[in-house]
Amino acid sequence: MTGSEDLAMQVAGQDLTTLLGYTGIVILVFALAHWAAMRRGGWRFVRRRLRRELALTVAAFAEPVTAFTRYRRRRRLLVRALREPNTWADAEHALRLAAEVSAGARAYGALVERDVVGVLVAGGSDLPEPAEPWAVDELDPRLWWIARTDLEAGTGPAPLLVAVGARQDAVVFLDLLTGPRVLAVSGERRGARATVQALAAQLDARLPAGAVTVADGIHPRHAGPTTAEAFALATTAASSRRHPQVVVCAETPDVPAASPVSVLTLGSPRGHARLLAVSPTGALLVHGTPLRVDARPLPRAVAATVWQLPPWSTEDAAHPAPIVADPDLDPDSGAAPAPAPGSTQGATATEPVPPVPHDDLDEPADTDKPSGVSVDV
Repeated sequence: MTGSEDLAMQVAGQDLTTLLGYTGIVILVFALAHWAAMRRGGWRFVRRRLRRELALTVAAFAEPVTAFTRYRRRRRLLVRALREPNTWADAEHALRLAAEVSAGARAYGALVERDVVGVLVAGGSDLPEPAEPWAVDELDPRLWWIARTDLEAGTGPAPLLVAVGARQDAVVFLDLLTGPRVLAVSGERRGARATVQALAAQLDARLPAGAVTVADGIHPRHAGPTTAEAFALATTAASSRRHPQVVVCAETPDVPAASPVSVLTLGSPRGHARLLAVSPTGALLVHGTPLRVDARPLPRAVAATVWQLPPWSTEDAAHPAPIVADPDLDPDSGAAPAPAPGSTQGATATEPVPPVPHDDLDEPADTDKPSGVSVDV
């Protein structure tokens, strides 16, 4: 046997030994894996667990991109809708028409989509089902839908609407003249303050000059009167004005039962109040109702459209009489009677913060997964 043949046999023997070693390692790994899988319920369970963990990992990496895309899409939706006068007019007409269905029906909110408008209605258990052209939502019997082409001017009280955010492809509005006169926003501090500022900017832009009084503590660049002074000024002006009077404050004033002044506050309400809670993810909850909206894009959308908002309609301004506390609207609040909406104008005009001149603003967005927020009344 030559030297070259001997060297070749040695190399072949080493390769065989290495192969056997690797084969033994693979068999050992499979044996351990099988033992572990059997202890955890079998290979089927392990495969399901791996698929679930892989899906969660992919979702965790994709969620920031998805959330930012969703934020930009909903902000564009709000900007387009708020700039369009027909959006506000159709929401107002739908609320008026819904109020005509039954004397016990109180329409407190509207969801405006491209072709239809949904109206959120509160009332007793004997609330009748609306006739055509209305259609009752399959999941929520107190959400009534109507095509925008079927809308016409109603004869009910003129609502005072504010946009509070977006839900899927709908812009959501609340009527400040239906239900409690105190609207309290709480929850995550930064989100609640931004929401109150956005609501105040809408009211100040749509109502006549001086109808909105902003107290100190709402905006760092606005040094307004104290809460007590602002409420007193608004109450004084309410006796001679036909426009709604609104006070925006960081603390809740003592609101008499028959006060014509609406209050938008960051403080803890007392008595009869509508409660809004903003979660750290930007989800806005209206307590006592199934309404849940994404309020995260609202401040930017309002800043881009505040000078283009249509004025509040003052034709035949009529306002509902005082009503008692409605458990369907706010079961978390007390049972004090709700004051009648005021038809007045405020005493002190407040200049809104100059808005951003365009709507292409970058702002990080969180997710809108459920997050519970409690409110103390």
